[in-house]
Amino acid sequence: MSKPDWILGNEPVSEKLNVRAELKRFRENPVLPLVRIIETLSGENPPRILENELSRYLEAYEFYYLSLERFIPEMSLALRWDRGPRWVRGRGRKYTPAQRKLADRYHAVKKFIAYDFFNCLLYARILLDRLTPLSRHFLDSIDGRLPSFTSFSKHRQFFRRLKSPYGKHEEYATYIRENTDWFDMPLKAVRDKHVVHSGPQHMKVFGYVAGYEHDLTLTLLVPEDSSDLSRMQPISVSIRRLARDIDEFLKWFCAYGLRALEERLTDVIGSML
Repeated sequence: MSKPDWILGNEPVSEKLNVRAELKRFRENPVLPLVRIIETLSGENPPRILENELSRYLEAYEFYYLSLERFIPEMSLALRWDRGPRWVRGRGRKYTPAQRKLADRYHAVKKFIAYDFFNCLLYARILLDRLTPLSRHFLDSIDGRLPSFTSFSKHRQFFRRLKSPYGKHEEYATYIRENTDWFDMPLKAVRDKHVVHSGPQHMKVFGYVAGYEHDLTLTLLVPEDSSDLSRMQPISVSIRRLARDIDEFLKWFCAYGLRALEERLTDVIGSML
């Protein structure tokens, strides 16, 4: 089944959760090859003394991955506890040794689950903002116009507002316009309005959606009219899905940047011959 269209946000992952495999998917920084090429071309190979946009991006990815490394195992414990030990106590039954062990592990981390969920959102946004400056190394101006290189949100807005093709980088512009909707909803909307800044009144529920029992999601219920709480707009947020969307984007960004720099290097060599 798929998420109904009337629920905003992203779609939870239905695939069974294997913590080790899930973390392995994100452990390696997808943009590292591009960073190394930029370092080489700019003569900024490590070791470096001062931080720059490359080192800040690398740090952001490390912190982003660490947030996933904390949350995903906690999510697994919460889902397994909800399917088993949660329903044992209070019904005249006792935990088995395995259930006791699982319950103890879950109760040791349960107070951190919401905290680490929101950390994933915050570091995902920081990661994208710190990725954006890397594009200055391969994007060219069109009629003197360049996108923002400090904010991923403003970077996207530039390409979405363009009325004409972006020269030889129209492929880049098209991808940003058509394949990064996950940034606006749920990442930016939830991070801005419900985590960092004061936003509309809402209810929030952590749990799993029917049909997606292997993904712990946050559901925000935002009243369409504060005087009528019977009409709520649901927003579903899955960290598993968001991490996969970001991973796909980072891999594409790296591949595009490498191709663009290869073409630029070829042009420079050709002009010298």
